Amino acid sequence: MVHLTETSNGYRRDAERQVIGNETLGAHLIAAGLVTEADVRLALDEQRRTGARLGEILVEHDHLFEDDLARSLAELTGMPYRDLSLDPPNPKVLTYLPEGFCRRRGVLPVELRADTLLIAIQDPRDLQTLDDIRTLLDVPFVPLVAARGALRKAIEAGYGSRLVDDEQPDDEGTADATLSAELSDGNAADALAVEGNRGPVIDFVTQILNRAVDERASDIHVEPTKDGLRIRFRVDGLLHDAMSAPASYQLGVISRIKVVTDMDISDHRRPQDGRMSTTVRGITVDARAATMPTINGEAVVLRLLTRDHGLLDIDSLGFLPGPLELFKKSFRKAWGMVLVTGPTGSGKSTTLYSAINELNVPSRNTITVEDPIEYRVAGIKQTQVNSKAGYTFASGLRAALRADPDIILVGEIRDLDTARIATEAALTGHLVLSTLHANDAASSTTRLIDMGLGPYLVTSALECVVAQRLVRRLCRRCKSVSVATPEERLELDAMALTDGRAPEATLPRANGCQHCGRTGYFGRLAVHEVMVMNDELRRLVLERSPAEAIVRAAIAGGMQTLQMDAFVKVREGETTLDELKRILA
Repeated sequence: MVHLTETSNGYRRDAERQVIGNETLGAHLIAAGLVTEADVRLALDEQRRTGARLGEILVEHDHLFEDDLARSLAELTGMPYRDLSLDPPNPKVLTYLPEGFCRRRGVLPVELRADTLLIAIQDPRDLQTLDDIRTLLDVPFVPLVAARGALRKAIEAGYGSRLVDDEQPDDEGTADATLSAELSDGNAADALAVEGNRGPVIDFVTQILNRAVDERASDIHVEPTKDGLRIRFRVDGLLHDAMSAPASYQLGVISRIKVVTDMDISDHRRPQDGRMSTTVRGITVDARAATMPTINGEAVVLRLLTRDHGLLDIDSLGFLPGPLELFKKSFRKAWGMVLVTGPTGSGKSTTLYSAINELNVPSRNTITVEDPIEYRVAGIKQTQVNSKAGYTFASGLRAALRADPDIILVGEIRDLDTARIATEAALTGHLVLSTLHANDAASSTTRLIDMGLGPYLVTSALECVVAQRLVRRLCRRCKSVSVATPEERLELDAMALTDGRAPEATLPRANGCQHCGRTGYFGRLAVHEVMVMNDELRRLVLERSPAEAIVRAAIAGGMQTLQMDAFVKVREGETTLDELKRILA
């Protein structure tokens, strides 16, 4: 155990015992029954590759809860633990440390007790931060260990209101007025100069990005209203209100986002697109931005792509064993076309890259044509579409075919030209992986034909289609099980998911706790249907049969539909019937 020794102005650690080894932490977690030896072994392997903290890796891969990590670190260091969700900070002590320091270092003053300041810290091994706190304070302090997520929320709750208060200093109001005047005159260069000096607005935009990453948001919606600015995050597929700001912030916040995403800040009347790359909480984030004029002003949506997250192993994507084996057999062939279909945000790229990761060996030349590049993979050639420069999916695919490829990944087949080149590539000895927007696996064939591709090309090139959706995963901490209601039994019977003879069907339930933000769900998992082409399916496609006939033939051949796959995951306690209906009804 690491001991703390009291000094005149704080606490220090015994020098000879100040480091917690990974082996010690891992052994402690295993002994406490919080993780398995296999979990720790895999995390240590990843740590050697990435340099990340062992505990953070275990949390990121959902092997360990943040609260359990914090409690374990507290036990190992001899520091007290504090659950900030149950025992929040006293706002009166926030002034003891600078706000910027607290945000950057992940610390927060929480209480003054008998002239000693209690300070929450997320990583008790961060000796530099403890030393810096000692330098900044003129009172004794005691460090407390807090869970990272709870600490971030407490920091935002404590300091966030200062950025959205209507009572701004006079110089801030002057800056707003100056920026408004410059923008209305169309003087973008001067407006940019003014905007670059407006600290509170810049801080507020930074706060939005930080909170979005902390809350695992995939999209940020910045929406002007008649009363101010509304900020919403999309988390696990659903939007919720996250923050707000007064009307005086509207112009500055929108302008700031347009500046950093390389848009024209003087143009408010037309939709614009932009992008940026930044680092948030040590994570490299790519953001695609889109503006839209509304009656209350310009609205902005930012789609966040966290580039630094490692590729998922294909066995951890949520495939059931049978469909997974069919999918693997299809993409391990030397040639042919494999498609993944589904709506935007359904995890299609993740599935394709997991397949690419399996195929990534020195003996194969793999080339990708993407928009944008969502994962960086060593050992393959990745190119990004640039329509302004005339580099489209079709032209990128042509260039790839001249570069001696074995495997080609096309980000999306969205037009006849790209579809024809991809099909011809699959027919001439290349493995082509791509995505397509279609409702299910069967309708992907009719979608290609509707684009103008001949049925004979579809049947000759297409090997396999995977349709998928993302459903919210039940929070492991608060989920429960109860008997299905009569209404739910009727719904299950109507969907042909039960035979109606079981006397009592039980269903998992979402409850809600602090860990999942009271939603009952934490994270998402995929549901799939895998349609492998066979002689009967090819005959139906050649005859231009409707999608319904193709579905029936695929089911007769052993395919599990999206609904069937989802219900298996309901029975296994991974998600709920409500989620199944929300995504697939």
